[in-house]
Amino acid sequence: MSDLRSTLRDFEGHDDHEAYGGHDGHDGHELSANLKNSGLPLTVQYKVQEAAQTLKDGGVIVCPTEGVYGLSAVVTNSAAITRVISMKKRALNKGLIVVAADVAMLEGIVNFSALSADSLRLLHEKWPGHATFIVPTHMQINPLLTGGRNTLAVRVTAFPLLQALCREAGGPLISTSANISGSEPLQTLEELRATFASSVDYILDEPCQGLHKPSTIYDAISGAILRA
Repeated sequence: MSDLRSTLRDFEGHDDHEAYGGHDGHDGHELSANLKNSGLPLTVQYKVQEAAQTLKDGGVIVCPTEGVYGLSAVVTNSAAITRVISMKKRALNKGLIVVAADVAMLEGIVNFSALSADSLRLLHEKWPGHATFIVPTHMQINPLLTGGRNTLAVRVTAFPLLQALCREAGGPLISTSANISGSEPLQTLEELRATFASSVDYILDEPCQGLHKPSTIYDAISGAILRA
């Protein structure tokens, strides 16, 4: 339980269409079925396509999330994750939130076998949605994600743009607020560019989903609400 409380403390409080780089992402590449079926406007699909390619190439991006802009990288790229931690000046022991488009994406990260039937039922009830769960992880999980704990904060998003980005990038992403650690999240694209344009590889300049309340945080094992 101490790990869960520690994890909660670390996450409290974070929680013309010209893309960064000077073009809209339409480089002649055919859009995937994932993007064509995403329901996103065509211009946004091309931006997501370029953002996802940047992620797959090992890059770091700024992208909109449910409530604030976030810094993201693929969860399997330690170098990119280290860049995110460095540019935020974030302590290594704080860990990072992982977002996915669906539960299946988390199979290699979350130790679902350690959860009871009731816990699994709660996950499926709340996901996709604005709910973050502290879950047990597999032993081989990168400690940059967990902060050295045996638990991880994960969310299956209901935000269509972020769902499409995860699917197009091929898996879960880290998602941490786009700010210097300890300061307020940056709210505008102008602020984001001023702070991160020289550090990140792409800025996906679309609006956030518009949710203002931080996600509810649950202990996946007990079902207890750690933050309402």
